[in-house]
Amino acid sequence: MKSRMSPDREVRRQVRRLELVEAAVRAIRREGPGASMEQMAAEAGVTKPILYRHFGDRGGLYAAVTTYAFEGLDSGLQRALQSVDTPPRQVVSNAIDAYLAFVEQAPELYRFLAQRVVNEPGNLQETIDDFTTRVGRDVALILGEALRAAGADSGAAEPWAFGIVGMVFAAGAWWLERRTMTRARLTAYLTDLVCDGLPDLESLTAGLAADITTDPQPAPDLVTAAPDGDPAVGEVVAIGRTPRRQRQ
Repeated sequence: MKSRMSPDREVRRQVRRLELVEAAVRAIRREGPGASMEQMAAEAGVTKPILYRHFGDRGGLYAAVTTYAFEGLDSGLQRALQSVDTPPRQVVSNAIDAYLAFVEQAPELYRFLAQRVVNEPGNLQETIDDFTTRVGRDVALILGEALRAAGADSGAAEPWAFGIVGMVFAAGAWWLERRTMTRARLTAYLTDLVCDGLPDLESLTAGLAADITTDPQPAPDLVTAAPDGDPAVGEVVAIGRTPRRQRQ
């Protein structure tokens, strides 16, 4: 019969496991999302077999790193979402800023999750999906309470919540690669969109309708006639380029 691990030994094992995960995260922060198992082991001062002993395989280590990263992110989000006596708009702003802070402060870890983990065989995508679902439900609870308090239909809370979460996640990914504005500015823009909607929507819609109804300019002819005058056997060329047979 297999003996049960003593409580003290289990605690030591969990502590050691956490140390190895934190070392892997440091390696990812330093080396980028392409950090190898060898680099993660070297950062921990161990060999690869030690990592396999604790995590089973590469997927097991990636799963532990993913859980570690999401626990840190979730902690910041929960502090923002569960703020007591905080105006709803400020709650939204704080939650958006907490997510963008994670993207800003751990860009290589974020890329590791977005690029390496999602392509790893196994159930790692489920870990990411579960986290996204949990955040969406937390936001939905807050929206539902706010809508009911205002005497409005709370049925919109869940679809709105998941739409907001998806928007913020996508905006964070865009911002990480572009960095055309500060975190504070992006937080303000997203908060305005969530709380106020698009500005002067009627004017925007009218302008879009005018663009659609404006007669378009004729498209340039992409077919040049063949020497016998039959366009059907002519040469199709890119706009702005001369057919090969016309070049001198």
